Amino acid sequence: MKKGKVFTKGQVVVGVMIIALAGAIWLNTKYLPTSTKYLGESTYVDNKTNGDAVQTNTTPTDYFTTAKTDREKVRKEALEEVEEILKSSKLTDNDKKTAMASLEKITKNTANEVNIENLLKAKGFPQALAVISDDEINVIVKSDGLTTANTLQIQDIVTNQTKISLSKIKIIPIK
Repeated sequence: MKKGKVFTKGQVVVGVMIIALAGAIWLNTKYLPTSTKYLGESTYVDNKTNGDAVQTNTTPTDYFTTAKTDREKVRKEALEEVEEILKSSKLTDNDKKTAMASLEKITKNTANEVNIENLLKAKGFPQALAVISDDEINVIVKSDGLTTANTLQIQDIVTNQTKISLSKIKIIPIK
């Protein structure tokens, strides 16, 4: 046994690793923001505006009413276009199938949006708007701030109704 050695190489390495770990934890807590931008895999969108954005004086109720009216107007126009296509006498079978697929997609998206909005109201969100595009969905809810539990509820409702992946869901709270 050698005299004069207080620590072995292994003990020194373990000590350095513990100090490094403690430093990493300290840096992580010091520089990590208290709220994250991503909850789960869906994007949490804050409605704060920057200096370039135009602010309107509409109330959330006005916003939701206007948005739903605009959505229905656009959807009605799309349905009219599909009906015009189906009335055409020069339509091939392939064109009819394509038009019918478009009609089915519009109908399915409308039903899913209404179901999501109603389920969100049942979960305690007084105003909700769901907008489904090709492969993603925007969910706008009236809220003073969303908790992780609120976000998870919204994600659960959307994925159960639409089978859209979490990464394609955007949740936007409006005060």
